[in-house]
Amino acid sequence: MSGLSNIVVVLVEPESPGNVGFTARAMANFGVTTLRIVGCDPRGEDEAVMFSVHARDVLEGAEIHPSLKSAISDTHAAWAATARAGGNHSVTRALVRLGELPNPTALDGRIALVFGRESSGLTNEEISQCDLAFTIPVSERYSSMNLSHAVAVVLYDLFLRYSESAGIPRARQRPAERWEKQQACKFFDEIIDEVPMKDFRRPIAKQVFRNLVGRTFMTGREITTLIGTIRKMRDYVKRCTGEPQSTP
Repeated sequence: MSGLSNIVVVLVEPESPGNVGFTARAMANFGVTTLRIVGCDPRGEDEAVMFSVHARDVLEGAEIHPSLKSAISDTHAAWAATARAGGNHSVTRALVRLGELPNPTALDGRIALVFGRESSGLTNEEISQCDLAFTIPVSERYSSMNLSHAVAVVLYDLFLRYSESAGIPRARQRPAERWEKQQACKFFDEIIDEVPMKDFRRPIAKQVFRNLVGRTFMTGREITTLIGTIRKMRDYVKRCTGEPQSTP
């Protein structure tokens, strides 16, 4: 893969066909060609066609999906863009800044950038389906960005920092698969279910671990080591509590 060609832009229920057209144009500027849309199909709308200009091939090639789960099912990681942080007590909207995103071109595999509705963004449930949530630093006076502008800013930042076309070399390593990250989280969940802890803290601890795993861009070797380590910890905890050990 070259440039940002492993990036997939996912728009969840976009409300303006014009924004979809502008998004296609911004994607073409930075060498991104895979657009996925959750919800209604805007590809034939006059505004979408008009504003895509010379990126009509990106617009016409967009995939229409019935759900976010479907749109990101074949990606190695999904990063959700949101303008709203959740505060100190929210673990679902624990955000990283745009400039702190990992290098999406360093590893093989598709990376989904997920953007929400113009009026309300992404729901907590949609963000929870992604591996991490990030935000674009903007003025506190007006923190909400136009959808297509947000896509353009994110792609520009990633292109400038990481694209081969911008003169940045990259390594090639197998990335951690989503199912591997889910396996690590499953073993961690089993540990949390066994250790002494107030019940209301258990789902919080599980979500925090998911946030950490999602935020970390791990290689295949790293996730394999992590899974093996957490599995041994799980087995040890089960022996201590007298629970029968389950198979992986």
